[in-house]
Amino acid sequence: MRTIRTDEVRYPGHKLPPLPEDLQERYRAAAEAETDPTLTAGVRDTGLALEGRLARQQRAKRKSQQGLLLVIAIVVVGLALVAFGWRSASDKRALTAPLGGNASATIGATQPLAPAHSAPAVTVSSSTPATPGPTPIFASFKKLKLRLPVPVKALTEIGFHQAAYSYAMRMKSPLPDAALSKAGNHKGTNRDIAAQPTGPTAVLLGRVLRMWRARPGQPDTAADVGAKPGTRVLSPVDGTVVKVKNYKLYGKWDDYEIHIQPDGYPNVDVVMIHVKDVTVSPGDRVVAGETRVASVRKLSDKFYDQLASYTKDGGNHVHLQVNDSTDPKYKGLEDAITPGEETEPEDTPTATLNPGVQ
Repeated sequence: MRTIRTDEVRYPGHKLPPLPEDLQERYRAAAEAETDPTLTAGVRDTGLALEGRLARQQRAKRKSQQGLLLVIAIVVVGLALVAFGWRSASDKRALTAPLGGNASATIGATQPLAPAHSAPAVTVSSSTPATPGPTPIFASFKKLKLRLPVPVKALTEIGFHQAAYSYAMRMKSPLPDAALSKAGNHKGTNRDIAAQPTGPTAVLLGRVLRMWRARPGQPDTAADVGAKPGTRVLSPVDGTVVKVKNYKLYGKWDDYEIHIQPDGYPNVDVVMIHVKDVTVSPGDRVVAGETRVASVRKLSDKFYDQLASYTKDGGNHVHLQVNDSTDPKYKGLEDAITPGEETEPEDTPTATLNPGVQ
C-alpha cells in the first residue's frame, strides 16, 4: 500500500506552509519503518486515496457506457439503412406488380408517382356491371329470346302449361323440369337467386314446373311467371307495343292485356295478362327485361290458381303467351296498330276475356 505524505498533497490555488524539520524527520523514519502511529494520525484523511480509486472506477464506467451507446447507435443506423433499402425495393416492385391478387389494374413502371396527399391513379376493370342490366333468359321461340318478365329477386316460380287454343305457340326453356311432388311439399324449387349470373346472355338458374291442364293446346304454350302483387312487370322482348286492352277476367274481375310485336317477328304477338297499373301505350318502344309495362295484379283472393300449389304467396303471377298472328282463328290483334303508325289516345273499350289468351 502506498503511503501519501501530507507534504505531497497539492490543493489547487493553495500552497501549504513547510513542515517543521522534526516532523519531516519523523515522517521519513516512519515511512521507512511504517510503524509510527502518529503517521496514521497525521494522514488519516485516506479519502484522498479512495477518491482516486473511485474516480478511476467512474471513468472506466463512463467509458464502458460510452462504448455501449456507440454500439447501440451503430446498430440503430444499420437497421435504419436496411429498412430504407427494403422500402425502396418494395416501392419499385409495387410500381410494376398487379394490384390485389387477380385484379387486372396495374401502374406503369414509368408512370410518375402522385403527390403524397393523393393516391396513384389506377384503372380497374371489373366483371360486375354498373347497373343490373336486363333480366335473364328463361325461354325462347325459334331464335326469339324471352327474358324474365319480373325482376329475378321477385320471382317465386315459373309454371309452363297448355294454352286454351292452337294459335299459342310452344316455348322452349333451357331449364330442366322440377319434380312436382317435391316442389309441392317444399312450396318451391329452392332456386339459388344469389348465384344468378347477369348480363345480356345470362340464362335463368334453377328448374321450372310443368303444370298439366285439361286443354287441347300443346304443352309449353303458356307460362305463369310468379311474383308478389305489385311487382313491376317488364317486357320480355325488344319490340313495339301494338295494343293495350282492359277486360273482365272470367266476366268478373278487372284485368289488362298487353300485346307486343317483337323486332324481326311481324307475325308474332307476345301477350301478357293478369296485370294492372299499365305504363305503356300502343306505339311505345320496349326493351327486353328492362322496360316496365305494368304491375302484377293480385288474384289469389279471387280464385285458386294452380301455381299456388308450388309457392307461398297464393300463386299470383303474370301470364305470358306467344301467339301466331297469322292464324285465321286469332282475333287478339283486332284494333291493334302496325308498328310505326301514329296513333291518337282514345278510350279503350271494356271486353270480356277472350279464352284464347288463357
